[in-house]
Amino acid sequence: MDQAVTKTLKIDGDSHFFPPVDFTDIAERSGVPESAINVLLRDTEVFADLNARRGGFKATKAGQKVGVVAQAGTPSRASGGPIGHGIAEQRVELLPETGFDMQVLIPDGIYANAFGSPVGRDWGPGLHLALSMSYNNAAAAAQREYPDKLIACGIVPFGSEDLDVCIAEAKRAAGELGVKALMINSNWRGENWDSLELYPFWDVMNQLNVPIYVHGNPFLCRVHDHVPSNFTIGWERMRRLHISNYLGFGFEYMVNLASLTLGGLLKDFPNLRFAFFESGASWLPWAMYTLDRVFGVEPQCARCEIKPSEHIRQSCLIGAEPDEDTLAGAVQSIGSKNFVLGSDYPHAPSTFPNTVTGLMAMEGLSDEAKEDIVGGNLKRLFNL
Repeated sequence: MDQAVTKTLKIDGDSHFFPPVDFTDIAERSGVPESAINVLLRDTEVFADLNARRGGFKATKAGQKVGVVAQAGTPSRASGGPIGHGIAEQRVELLPETGFDMQVLIPDGIYANAFGSPVGRDWGPGLHLALSMSYNNAAAAAQREYPDKLIACGIVPFGSEDLDVCIAEAKRAAGELGVKALMINSNWRGENWDSLELYPFWDVMNQLNVPIYVHGNPFLCRVHDHVPSNFTIGWERMRRLHISNYLGFGFEYMVNLASLTLGGLLKDFPNLRFAFFESGASWLPWAMYTLDRVFGVEPQCARCEIKPSEHIRQSCLIGAEPDEDTLAGAVQSIGSKNFVLGSDYPHAPSTFPNTVTGLMAMEGLSDEAKEDIVGGNLKRLFNL
């Protein structure tokens, strides 16, 4: 292994955190009545308790004794649950095994599904906000406890709550709590990011000047039918074959890049910076070429003044995979400054514990490119 690469600060850009639900002091801040908070707390505890969602024999004491299901937020080696899923101390202890020096904590489970679904029932006002606030409090606390190991990415209930609610929580999470990034959905209730109604949100994010994470939620796998868990372009045609993640996310992200560039968002809000995950990354050169071509052929339709590819180079990162053999060609085409790496710990298709080693062993990448992808680019994103 190249000596220069071993000295690089290696940052896992995509690891999931599932802390226990805690609505302490959230009622007065969220505007949700205390009585409703008690109902929400009961419901979310059930949602977060893996045992509670299993009926019949598995729900009995005898069933739990012979087939233990890890409690969310309290995993351990003994129970067979993922280490550190919701416990910061365990996550830090596991870090040496991951191959990374730091991890970005992004929401998992019930916290990650804060964006609504085209086929799901309406949860009612306040629930997504309360869950977002609970998660943001926990992630910020983990970051404060281990500032050299953990990076907190908060979440905004983008699309499931009104825009003013999203703005208020973004200000609280980044301003008061100090999270270093905020996660949103790749669309607003099925509408593109450059919709004019969203301009107040982008204005606030531009002022906050924190990176924006984009990480969709997989459709719920039922083999014969994959139920959309959030708005995804073409969701009506992705309910089989489990193609919602890499194809669905990738399609969404290409439209996002169009909104940011041709849609004028990066021109109007130059502090915006984005990181996109779980779609692979080798498609990026083609998307840059396509957007540049649109800009050249139909410039009257664009709100930007420079080529989309230039905006993307300056402001956007894409999460690659350690077994993505086509990545070397993408890097050869556009360079290595727009690619990052994440393990997706602790659930499938996580590449733990071989994420870093897989990238390091990839043929066709220079030492400089490997340094950028395993940590250098995220180090710059977070100004570490």
